[in-house]
Amino acid sequence: MSDRAAFLRRWRGAAYDKVERNCWWLAALAQAELFGRTLPAADPALVADVRARAEAMATHPARAEWRETPAPVDGALVLMGKVAGAETHCGVYLAQDGGLILHTDERHGVVLDPPLELAAARRWRLTYLIPKVQ
Repeated sequence: MSDRAAFLRRWRGAAYDKVERNCWWLAALAQAELFGRTLPAADPALVADVRARAEAMATHPARAEWRETPAPVDGALVLMGKVAGAETHCGVYLAQDGGLILHTDERHGVVLDPPLELAAARRWRLTYLIPKVQ
């Protein structure tokens, strides 16, 4: 696991790329480097197909290894979408500076956003997941 400040300095502001630097890539990288957790690789084709992405996030076998938590905790995987169970975006919750979600998108690249601002701006429901076994 790496130093959080160094990780954020390295990646904050990095450009988004549909294939190599998408939201799942960043979430997997942060989980691995900051929390020592491995997420499965994502199929690059899911970036272009919103319905398939939502289906994969909801039904992937690895989802069974995580459980929902009502309140965010440091390192929680954050699934985001307009409808629960059909999330299409993800990030990682960091318990710092009042709580921030590390994520990336085409418009902004890698950013840190407060959960309430992110949810309000996109009209998203945020689902926080933590590993069942820690």
